[in-house]
Amino acid sequence: MFKKFLVLMIILLMSRAEAADWSPELKIGLLSGVEEVTLKVSAPCVMTEVTSGKILTKIPAEKKFVVHVEKIKADSVEIRPEEIPLKDLQTQIEHKKYFGGVRLNKVEEKFTVINLVPLEEYLRGVLPGEMPPSYPLEALKAQAVAARSFALKNRGKHKLEGFDLCATTHCQVYTGVKELESTDRAVAETFGKILTYEDKLIDASFHADSGGMTEDVADVWGFPSPYLVAVEELFKTDEAWTIKISAKEIFDTLEIDKVKSVKLSKLKVGKEDSDRTSSGRVKTAHINGKKFTGVELRQKFSLPSTLFDMKLDEGEIIFTGYGSGHGVGMSQKGARAYATDGWTYEEILSHYYKDTKLKELY
Repeated sequence: MFKKFLVLMIILLMSRAEAADWSPELKIGLLSGVEEVTLKVSAPCVMTEVTSGKILTKIPAEKKFVVHVEKIKADSVEIRPEEIPLKDLQTQIEHKKYFGGVRLNKVEEKFTVINLVPLEEYLRGVLPGEMPPSYPLEALKAQAVAARSFALKNRGKHKLEGFDLCATTHCQVYTGVKELESTDRAVAETFGKILTYEDKLIDASFHADSGGMTEDVADVWGFPSPYLVAVEELFKTDEAWTIKISAKEIFDTLEIDKVKSVKLSKLKVGKEDSDRTSSGRVKTAHINGKKFTGVELRQKFSLPSTLFDMKLDEGEIIFTGYGSGHGVGMSQKGARAYATDGWTYEEILSHYYKDTKLKELY
C-alpha cells in the first residue's frame, strides 16, 4: 500500500514539475519553397501525419536524415520526441539548431519548414537576435517581457502561410539555439510574465534607438494606442547619422530628374511642427514641391529613422538624423541606459508602455 502511495506521489510531483515548465507552443516559419530538408534530432522522435496522427516513421537520435517532398504523401507531417518533453528536444535544420521539433507543410509540391517550439525556448532564441547579450540584465529582462508579450499578441500573424510568426524583423529575429547565460537568465527570471492594459495583452513594440524621444504609434501606423505614446528619454543621444543620396539614386527612386528644392522645418527633438510629430519626427517633407511622408522617405532611401533633417547640396540630398527604428514602444538603447542607471526592468517597462501592468500568464 505504501509503495503504491509513494508511486502516486512521485507521479504527482513529476506532473507538477512539468506543468511549472510549460509554456504555449508556437509555430515559427523558417524556410519555404524547398524540395528537401536535412534534419538531425537530439533524441528519438517520430514523424506523424498531422491530420490522422498516424506514425509514418521513427527517427533515431543524432543521425542526419533527409526528407524529400516527393516521398511525403501527406499534406503536413510533424516530427516530435517519443519520450522527452518538446522543450528538451533540439533539432538541427540544415546547418542550424533550434529548440523543439519540426512541421513540414506541402505547398505546391514544396515544403514550408516550421519550427514547433515552446514559447520560453523560442524567447531564448529571440533575445540574442534582438538585444546585445552584453546589455545589463534588467534591460534584457525588459526585452524578454516585451518579446513574450509581442509574440503572444501577434500569434497567428502568418496564419495564411501555416505558422504563427516568421524568424525575421517582420515579426521578431529568431536565431535558434544560442544558450547564452545572460539572455537565458533574463528569460528564466521573467518566466511567463506579460504586459497588459485593462486586462488585455498589449502589442509591445520595440526598436533599437529612439534618438531622444519615442514616437506615438498613431504617427507611424495610423492607429492610436493609449500605451504606445511618445515619451522623453532621460538620456539623450548625440550620435548623429548622415546619409547622402546622389542625383542618380533620387532619379531611380523618386523619378525626379533634377532636385531644385527641399522643404522641411528644422529638427528639434520633442518639438512639434506642422510637418513634424510631437517627438520631432518627420510627418511630411517636400522635394520639388512634391509631398512625401517621413515613413516613405525612410523606406525609399533606407534611412535609420524618421528623426532627421534634410538639405540640398549640389543636386544631392543630405539626410542627418538620430536614432534607429520606427521609434514606437521601448527603445533598446534607452533600456540599456536606464538599467545602467539602476532602474529595474519593471520600471523600464512602465516608462515605455504607459499605464500597463505586469502579470504572470502561466
